[in-house]
Amino acid sequence: MKKLSLFIAFGGLLWFQSCKEVGPTIDFGPSGDDTTYTTTPEEPAARKMLAEEFTGVSCPPCPQGHAAMRAIKSDLNGNLVIIGYHIYNYAQADPVKDPDHKSKYDFRTDDATEVANSLFGGLGGLPEATFDRVPVNNKLLLDRLKWGGAASARAAATSPVNIHIITAFDAASLEATITVKLAYTANVSVKQNLTVAILEDSIIDVQKTLTGIESNYVHEHVLRDIITTVNGAQVPEKVDPKVPGRVYEKTFRVQINPDWHAEHCKIVAFVSNENGDDHAVVNADEVELIE
Repeated sequence: MKKLSLFIAFGGLLWFQSCKEVGPTIDFGPSGDDTTYTTTPEEPAARKMLAEEFTGVSCPPCPQGHAAMRAIKSDLNGNLVIIGYHIYNYAQADPVKDPDHKSKYDFRTDDATEVANSLFGGLGGLPEATFDRVPVNNKLLLDRLKWGGAASARAAATSPVNIHIITAFDAASLEATITVKLAYTANVSVKQNLTVAILEDSIIDVQKTLTGIESNYVHEHVLRDIITTVNGAQVPEKVDPKVPGRVYEKTFRVQINPDWHAEHCKIVAFVSNENGDDHAVVNADEVELIE
């Protein structure tokens, strides 16, 4: 079961009232969850690549994967959004059961497992990763030694859409309001999906390494929940034509699990194509839940 209750926010789009609209606003349904309009086109912002990394706390070589991702992000001047997936039914992703170094937490989620099995057809090993869901030699999931080359090859891609994420968090109720704004800067003729997820950083727990078990390992970008479906929410057809100046906004309200540390949580949003075999991620972004 998903750990978050998802409610579509009514009236959450007030975050962007300052935009000067030059076309009619279209409202999708009585809940007010989706809105689109046209305005003066934005300048294209720096694109961020999406890295989806399958990892595990019982996987001795996985810390090398974490280090490789940090290096790639540095090479890309920070323009890399990383999601760490921990899945069920895979021994290297199981919590550590050593009596002297036992895991305090279980990072595995149904969402990560569904991403692995439904979107990528299962894993060949850990660690594995994909960059923007673009295959390399007909393979989406790559072993660690291929990550740098795949990221470099994808780095020159441009994006037709800017992503803006606005968050508000009520510490008393543990409710987060998340508004994602897509601002198109170029023409897009294919269907696209919006995926929104919650990650947690700075989690101290055990990790198997090539030399033993580290008790105070710092786990980063751990997937906690995918707020949309794992395939993403389709950008509605009424947003078409997707042309420079077209804006689409969607607002969510989610309940944050009290076992998570909200001050270390991030919201990730990314846009991907839905066009036959083309599922490429065209842009991604992330912000702190509490800014």
